[in-house]
Amino acid sequence: MKLLVLSDHISKDMKNGTWEFAYKFSKYASELCEVSIVCFFYELKPDSQDFEEEGNLKIYRIRNFLAGKAIIKNIKHDVAFIHTTKMYALYKFSMGLKSKSTVSMIQGTSYIERLLNIGKKDIKYYALRLFETYRSWSSNVLFFASKYMMDNYVRTYNNFRKSTYLPLAVDKPAITKSLPKKEKYIEEMISKDIKDGYKILFCIRRIVSRTGVLHLVDMMEYLKEYKIKLYIAGTGTHFEALKRKIEGSHLTYCIITLGAISDEAKNWIYKKSYLSIVPTRTLEGFCLSMLESMSYGCPPVVTPVGGMYEFMKDRGLQPLITTGFAPMQMAKTVEFFIKNKGERNFYSKKCKDISTHYHYDDISRRFLMEIAYMLEKVGKSVNFMEEVNSGQ
Repeated sequence: MKLLVLSDHISKDMKNGTWEFAYKFSKYASELCEVSIVCFFYELKPDSQDFEEEGNLKIYRIRNFLAGKAIIKNIKHDVAFIHTTKMYALYKFSMGLKSKSTVSMIQGTSYIERLLNIGKKDIKYYALRLFETYRSWSSNVLFFASKYMMDNYVRTYNNFRKSTYLPLAVDKPAITKSLPKKEKYIEEMISKDIKDGYKILFCIRRIVSRTGVLHLVDMMEYLKEYKIKLYIAGTGTHFEALKRKIEGSHLTYCIITLGAISDEAKNWIYKKSYLSIVPTRTLEGFCLSMLESMSYGCPPVVTPVGGMYEFMKDRGLQPLITTGFAPMQMAKTVEFFIKNKGERNFYSKKCKDISTHYHYDDISRRFLMEIAYMLEKVGKSVNFMEEVNSGQ
């Protein structure tokens, strides 16, 4: 199998859960088959190369649709594994009637995300909705990261028949002894807090309306009597509103915003944290930060939404799931583990053990097998005339 992966960006250029999986999957899958990945240049990394190779993985960066069309048409491939609506449009624009078998990775419903972000149905909302309908109809396979997202997206029997799901993956835990110079202040702050007897809570999320990170401020109001500090990393449309809310609640002494941080800082904080907090209000197909936290032995407290809820419930981690979205409900779950260190340590070990089954090397192999299975299921993996002629 020759695989073509298409993603808006890759995580070595720009941090994002979708770009992370697209790049890491491609990297590990290239150990099992030929893989090429096409993505757009990221304007904040102008020194990126147009083309580079990492072992058996070929990476092509493009600047616009026309440049992408010329490159995609000349890449030999059997299957296109497409991660975003934008790249699906580019692939169809490039290949036309010569399109190969297409597998769409559905990370979310783009038009609903648009509605949640701007609060109204504009022309882009309707355009995205129309194209999502076309994408689901014309894709040979629809791939999801959770049953929740598959059930949320699939509306017809024909689409159901070509749909499947598998959880995503994380890297094996990295050894981070010290942080980069520009992030030394984080190391110093948290080390001092721990030395002074504070328990560290950590949240790393996109700070947008859907994730509900601002509700963590209200959660901390219920936990003021405990010696804890909450560190929040990430950026997004609601970042400034988050800072204003913290200041307005007079909780700057126990809630610290970090903005964007490096992977080294993220992993180091996970190892130092008592719990991680992973809030979501709606449309959570799968959350990589939940699994990343588990891999470092930091139990994630999650809200009962989507793929996060399914993953935790099905693996016997129900005590880490809050009973609802309200700040008081989140606080009650956190409070239970603050009061019961033994329970926290029990779930720390259990989470770490579970995470070992979701590293990229194994999950990439499982994705390739599932893609092959699904393409055969819908009659797209075998050219029967070639098989017949081979016996003549």
